[in-house]
Amino acid sequence: MPQTLTPRSQSRASDYHPTQLPSPHPDGGIHPQTAASFNRGDAPTKADGTTSNRINPASGVTAVMSTTVDVSMDGKAPSGGMKAVPDERSMFERFADNVNGALTGAFFRLGYSVAKNPYKYALSSFIVCLLLTVGIFAPGLTNENRSDKLWVPSDTQAQDDNKYVSSHYGAEARFGEIIVKKAGGGDVLDPAVFAAVKTLVDGIEATSMTWGGKTIGWEDQCLKIGTACSISHPVQAFAAAADYDTRDEIVAVVNGGASAYKNLATGQPLNLDGTIGGAVKDADGKVTSASALRIGFLTKVHQTVVDGEEIDERGDEFEQKLLDLFQAGVPGVELTFILQRSFGDEFGAAITGDIALLQVAFMLILAYAALMLSRWDEGCVGSRVAVTFSGVISVGMAIAASYGFCSYIGLFFSPLMNVLPFLLLGIGVDDMFVIVNQYDHMDPTLDPATRVGKALASAGASILVTSATDVFAFLIGSNTTLPALRNFCFYAAFGILFIFAFMVTWFVAFLVLDERRRTRSQGDIICCFVTKKEACCACCAPRADKRGRMEKAFGDGLGGALSKPMVKGFVCVFFAAIAVGGFIGCSQLEIDADVNDFIPAGSYVKDWFTDTNEYFAKLGDSIAVYSRDVDVHTADGAALMLAASTAFKADPYVAEASVSSWIESFNTHRGATGAFTLTDLYSWTTTVGSSGQPFKGDIVWKNETNDVPNEGIVSTRMRGNHVKSYKSDDKVKSMDSLRSSLDAVPGNGAGSVFAFSDSWLSYEQYKSIAEEATRNIASTMAGMVVIIAILLISPKAVLIVCLCLCLIIINIMGYMHFWGQTLDSVTIIMLIIALGLSVDYSAHIGRAFMEHTGTPNERLRNSLGDMGVAVFNGAISTFLAVIVLSGSESYVFITFFRQLFLCIVFGLGHGLILLPVLMSMFPPKPFANNNAHLQ
Repeated sequence: MPQTLTPRSQSRASDYHPTQLPSPHPDGGIHPQTAASFNRGDAPTKADGTTSNRINPASGVTAVMSTTVDVSMDGKAPSGGMKAVPDERSMFERFADNVNGALTGAFFRLGYSVAKNPYKYALSSFIVCLLLTVGIFAPGLTNENRSDKLWVPSDTQAQDDNKYVSSHYGAEARFGEIIVKKAGGGDVLDPAVFAAVKTLVDGIEATSMTWGGKTIGWEDQCLKIGTACSISHPVQAFAAAADYDTRDEIVAVVNGGASAYKNLATGQPLNLDGTIGGAVKDADGKVTSASALRIGFLTKVHQTVVDGEEIDERGDEFEQKLLDLFQAGVPGVELTFILQRSFGDEFGAAITGDIALLQVAFMLILAYAALMLSRWDEGCVGSRVAVTFSGVISVGMAIAASYGFCSYIGLFFSPLMNVLPFLLLGIGVDDMFVIVNQYDHMDPTLDPATRVGKALASAGASILVTSATDVFAFLIGSNTTLPALRNFCFYAAFGILFIFAFMVTWFVAFLVLDERRRTRSQGDIICCFVTKKEACCACCAPRADKRGRMEKAFGDGLGGALSKPMVKGFVCVFFAAIAVGGFIGCSQLEIDADVNDFIPAGSYVKDWFTDTNEYFAKLGDSIAVYSRDVDVHTADGAALMLAASTAFKADPYVAEASVSSWIESFNTHRGATGAFTLTDLYSWTTTVGSSGQPFKGDIVWKNETNDVPNEGIVSTRMRGNHVKSYKSDDKVKSMDSLRSSLDAVPGNGAGSVFAFSDSWLSYEQYKSIAEEATRNIASTMAGMVVIIAILLISPKAVLIVCLCLCLIIINIMGYMHFWGQTLDSVTIIMLIIALGLSVDYSAHIGRAFMEHTGTPNERLRNSLGDMGVAVFNGAISTFLAVIVLSGSESYVFITFFRQLFLCIVFGLGHGLILLPVLMSMFPPKPFANNNAHLQ
């Protein structure tokens, strides 16, 4: 079946020889005389006596063109024909030509070599992948799931304080909480509700399980303060059920102050705001009714680290027993509850439920890629399912190689890496479209090796721009203080690098093998099936001009419309208006991280968040003030601790009534201030029934051997709660405020007294988000500019491409605010991913414009017709997957959907509309040897 030249391939062929097309050789290659001239490195002579700058596969040397050929979309030369122009290119432009010539020449030689030896390159790629993948197993990936190791900057004060506190007080206790409301609503200061609370508490204290061959009960699992389990609820203020069998008795005790509303077993006051919620008070401040009661408790941690993950199987199992109890409920009341394991259970369930969506998304990408890469005008012979599958395998090889290489260099693996395959698949599919698109546009009369070489000369240089930009940007982005994000950037950078390497070797090798199959008219996948190269239906029949429908739509349709002056003006005004909206959104973008966002709708944890925010809006996260190597029994030491206690209570972000201070209670007990003996303090905290017994766990002695603390005290602790805050910024302010309050205490210049909370590890993350976002986005953009400048050279082209990239990221950030998103650790990662994807949309079109000659409008139309289809298909394949993720219930995937949706919309809009318009209005000079690889 004779091969027919398309208008674009005609223009490239005529550029090879303006007066005569190369004669097809019987073996499918070019005429022997032409081939001999090519292999010698001679430049074929044109009709006007000038020479074509065709790339020599041996040397890759190109001659600077001294003629300009204007080619329109219909394949005809303009009326002026071919005109000679003087070579007036500046030294800078000649340097750009040399760089471009070197790149295209190198890729031509690579493509030529792969086409000649496809099996060798495929095998070599597989061996390289195998050697790198071994790192996954030896030394093996190090998994890290601990949040403080992933999301807290390693050099923060909270990290240092956490090490000290953990070494002396152990790990944070597990917590549990139940909010009790009257069924159908109403006042909970009711004997029946109090009786229900007592029933629930009895059930908690009766809970037991078998663990390690032993029966583990509440007394074994609860965290004890002194000799009593750490549990708090309103019924503790009553000695017996008969004491709360009337509403008046309950109200009287609740309004009786610390002397009446206290835990009768320990003598410690109960926190009114922490146990009774939604209270209504009269003019005298007395509680008249309430909407909810709260039970709070702490249990022990029995934690081990397995594969980088902190596991407490005993604690999880005991809490499951408690969950069963709470879910069974108590008659007459409504319960909302939370336990330590609840976050992991509900968040994990949401992620697990979305795995099916992710699988559907992957299948859609593959199906679309196979559909659009195939040549359906050739029927079953033109199908490229196998080629598509080989491209997907190359992405999988890149992922495995990236994981293995990062394991070799000691980078830990985290759950964040689970979104990496999605990013790499999107980039890999885009590269597949570019390579196949350029191959299909090459002159089909060329011998296969030369055709592949010329296709890769163009496609390789184009994907080198995007890949190098992404790799460099991610490497710069690794300069972050967030460990999880830093490692993600490394994994992504190496993954993209390996995708590029395997695409130009492994994938091209299989493309060559597939073309050999097509030449033999064999069917796709089932190679033994031989059929004719003809469309299976009228809709797939080739057009008379041999141009694809999408190519014509982008070249003549979109390109033709954008060539009109009025349309160009409208485009500039329209995108300027969009940018204004983006800038406004950026100025209003908030830094906020709400753990509630990670809980799927309908979860019991969501209900607890609603109730605790509505009824218990005064007490926030727990906090403690510690002493470090302070001789607290001396006059100066006791004065320092008392001053610290006063500052603790006086801080505006601390709920004063929540503070439990051992130094103040001890001074009250002994009726004095100032120096004291360690023996008195020890006796006060260890004597059964003493008011100091609840503080026993707050004093860490150097040596308690024989109950004689002669060696002194290592550390002490005062406990309390922050005032309730909802915004991340307010949480950061509460941390900074308390630190400042304690630093200002006289005698605390060395930081011997400091505050710490496990929640502060998250606060440190919130504090760093603004700086991290600015640093990562700015450094990533800077890296992109550098690489684009190196590979495009032309100042105009670089400025226009980088302007579009800046507008894309500004619009993504701005409009994510209007979509209800805030800046947090998840959105920062998604922004980095969006940057990595968006560069493809602009860089490919920008380079295509530089490769075409003619008038600015002709270059606009040809670049869109040539590269627009590949860019569009790459984006749409990702878009289909993104649409599937819109049905997710997890915050991570919802954010992923929104960020990628904005990335694709703004990326395509700027890359396919604004960028070609700007380049046609301010046209950079084309590469002088632009047609060397397009002939």
